[in-house]
Amino acid sequence: MLKFKAVWLTRPCRTLSILTVLLIGLVVIPPDSRAFAATEYAVFTLNQDFDELTRSKARMLYRGKAKSLQGKRIELSDWPETSTERSEFYQSLLGKDVAQMNAYWASLSFSGKARPPKEIGNANVNTLIAWLIEKPNRIGYAPLDEVPSEAKVLYVVSKEK
Repeated sequence: MLKFKAVWLTRPCRTLSILTVLLIGLVVIPPDSRAFAATEYAVFTLNQDFDELTRSKARMLYRGKAKSLQGKRIELSDWPETSTERSEFYQSLLGKDVAQMNAYWASLSFSGKARPPKEIGNANVNTLIAWLIEKPNRIGYAPLDEVPSEAKVLYVVSKEK
């Protein structure tokens, strides 16, 4: 019959040392600024002709219920699926997580009712800006403090709303 020993009981000093190093690492290492989610997101465009949005209209756009603003068909952007920005934005604006929104957009896309927002290549505001510059009818979202000064903020989404 085999006897099993709890290694952590026979080597308490080594286990304690490892735990101490891990704990110190968590306390001493400065946190990444991206680890702290933004509290506000801006739905914005580089087209100064668009009017500001109401909460209802912003929600309609990102649920595929509205496809145009001021008579112009618009294109929406989305952050990469695994990004914090995407998760926080949908939770704040629509009260949905990324998986729920993916399923929702798949349903709309399959039925031909709407196309999902265009996913930008990487989680970077500069990538989003480059995409927005290509056509004046494009709209995106980003943490409010990362929106460039030349952009027109259409709506500010905050967790409190």
